[in-house]
Amino acid sequence: MDNPLISVIVPIYNVEEYLNRCVESIVNQTYQNLEIILVDDGSPDNCPQMCDEWAGKDSRIKVIHKENGGLSDARNAGMKIATGDYISFIDSDDWIDRKTFSLVMEKIIAAKAQIGAFNIISVDSNSFTPDLSDEYELLNSEQAIENTIDDTGVKTVAWNKVYHKNVLQGLTFPKGKLHEDEFFTFHALDKAEKIVYLHRQCYYYFQRPTSIMGQYNVKHLDMLDGVKNRMEFVRDRYPRLYRKAKLSFSMCCLFQYEALCKHKEVDSSGEYRHKVKQLRLSVTITKEDVKGLDKKLAIYHRLTNLSNGLDIVCGMKGVLKH
Repeated sequence: MDNPLISVIVPIYNVEEYLNRCVESIVNQTYQNLEIILVDDGSPDNCPQMCDEWAGKDSRIKVIHKENGGLSDARNAGMKIATGDYISFIDSDDWIDRKTFSLVMEKIIAAKAQIGAFNIISVDSNSFTPDLSDEYELLNSEQAIENTIDDTGVKTVAWNKVYHKNVLQGLTFPKGKLHEDEFFTFHALDKAEKIVYLHRQCYYYFQRPTSIMGQYNVKHLDMLDGVKNRMEFVRDRYPRLYRKAKLSFSMCCLFQYEALCKHKEVDSSGEYRHKVKQLRLSVTITKEDVKGLDKKLAIYHRLTNLSNGLDIVCGMKGVLKH
């Protein structure tokens, strides 16, 4: 099959300022065999009407109107009605290069891969220059999951990828969780024999301060549960990656603890700082784990094995960079 149908799922909530840009980037793809599923997640603005207007303009567009249930619930609703051989997710304040699906499907079909991923460019203004590299690489599932741990290339995010429907069978996004991709993506990658990664920056990730990810609250701690799940998964499935996964978890605990210290108004009782400490203490970082690391970084990791280690490390100036 040289021209398989791709179901593109767009969860939508309170983004009327950005929605047209997103949908236009999908409608105008050079790859035209698309099923575009706009999921209105009970949006309180003009997005519901805008979705219906788009459906009236393009027969490939389907609209779901539902009560607000959050990003995971909206994506899951889209997956339930998707009929494509492949599935892709795009957040409604972002947009994609018009050649995205043509380029990635060409590589997927040639390599007989189950997932195609593409590079991301973060955008916070109208001034940016994407990398339009023609380079690409073919990875196995272990290498792709290693990318998610290293936060490079394939990455943990769900939305810079095209998935064959078979690797998503039985998978859903966890409702009510922030950082929901942390619980989802590594399972999909594990079910794929081949993953192709394009170095071209096809996905425009829009940085807006009013987004869910732009404002700190205790829901950000969901990340720790997801990263710990991945760590426990690779311990048994990909033991070579376990050391890296432990260090990633340790660093996530450190970042979240520091954020809670900076935003004490969201944790006035100290309940969540205690939770982070307990999570961190559930894993021991050994001397072997930190071998080869920068000396200071190795010390930081080892210090956080102590009951008050997160306090000690976060009290050191210049430890964490944002």
